[in-house]
Amino acid sequence: MNKRVSIQPKDKDSSVAFFFLFLYTAAIFIRPHEAFRVSQDWVVIKAFAIIALLFTLLSQRPLRVSSQHVMVFLLLPVIIVSAVMNGYGMKGISQSELFIVSSVIPLFLYSSLISSIKRHHIIMIVCIIAALLMVHNGHVQRNSFDGFGWTGTQYVGDGRITYLGFFKDPNDMGMFFVMNLPLIAYFFVRTKVIGKLLCISVFSALLYGIYLTDSRGTFLGAAALIAIYLLITKGGTKLILFGIAIGPVIATLIAARGGVSAADASASGRLDAWYHGIQMFLSNPVFGVGMGNFVEWHRRTAHNSFVMVSSELGFIGYCLWAGAIFLTVLAGYYIVKNKSRILENSNEVPGDKDSQTKIKSVKELEQELLLASALFFSMVGYLITAFFLSRSYTLLLFVFLGMNMASHYRIIKLVPVFKEQFNVKKIVHSIGVGWGLMVMVYITLKVAL
Repeated sequence: MNKRVSIQPKDKDSSVAFFFLFLYTAAIFIRPHEAFRVSQDWVVIKAFAIIALLFTLLSQRPLRVSSQHVMVFLLLPVIIVSAVMNGYGMKGISQSELFIVSSVIPLFLYSSLISSIKRHHIIMIVCIIAALLMVHNGHVQRNSFDGFGWTGTQYVGDGRITYLGFFKDPNDMGMFFVMNLPLIAYFFVRTKVIGKLLCISVFSALLYGIYLTDSRGTFLGAAALIAIYLLITKGGTKLILFGIAIGPVIATLIAARGGVSAADASASGRLDAWYHGIQMFLSNPVFGVGMGNFVEWHRRTAHNSFVMVSSELGFIGYCLWAGAIFLTVLAGYYIVKNKSRILENSNEVPGDKDSQTKIKSVKELEQELLLASALFFSMVGYLITAFFLSRSYTLLLFVFLGMNMASHYRIIKLVPVFKEQFNVKKIVHSIGVGWGLMVMVYITLKVAL
């Protein structure tokens, strides 16, 4: 009797594509080509991205298209239509092209090519090394007589450190530092004594870097990240005591320094920008005022990534943007809160019962859950700092979003039931959370103004 054999397509990991993703990561964060005058104008970043994309499409299998990919991709027609509706047709096309390069392609590459914990570690180490180089360059800037670092960049304002590329803005650098803190904590948990000492040193260096950026958004991001970690993992008395201790400090900083960023004239100016952003949304609720047009309607930027997207891309654009982010973040939250239960429920892990394969799968799952937890807190760091900064479309968001998605893919492979965290109900819930955040902004304005 003939048996029907089911042939499953074999996964294929493209080493060449990942190699160029590695080079792309180094190029966007370390940016060595911009440190030399002869290579400053080279299109290194675009070249690495295109080559990585081509090899991914040709040899990486499977090619996954998730709900987050769809939502981010659908932002493209929204950007174009929004621009047309506001009389900026050609600007919408150029903005959508920029969005493809800085958002759509990076999200696809990182979520597709980081197919193992080892690959994740490589990318994470590149991020941490880049952060350390930024801190060292900033230290040189602050201690040089002319304010220049070894990259040829000069500090701004009253000594706010800068770096190459889009890290010339201290706020972007500070956000990057905050998002790297959970990655260092992850390696601290995994390593032994020498590794732990190294992680403590690196963690301290990044805190020093946060101080050098002189960004209140970054400071609040780091402090609130610790508070949220305690809330989620500990809770109870510890969280209350921490809130009592840190709350007055944060309030004093905001009142004394006039806002979250040292460049702001006053806290009222920030709230005024939020108010005008909500008015823009109410006047153009469906498609907004157009991507990049916030400053055309108001004298300064939004100082809030959520307000910026809702005002520029309207209800549809905000649903897609916030949905992609919070769908990923809530899946990470589920992992953090249910890690022990997932590990205890061995029936969810593939493998024969009481076999070596089973033991290996459980250990692999444990490592994956630990990594996913660290990446979740990196996204929390983004959400906090983004609440005080206009970084709605920053490359940092889509790199770390892709890293989170890649981790979730591997967990689904080990625990298929985890896929339920990405169903339609969860998508709707994620969009609702995004709008809940906008309600918080509105309440803040009602109380403060």
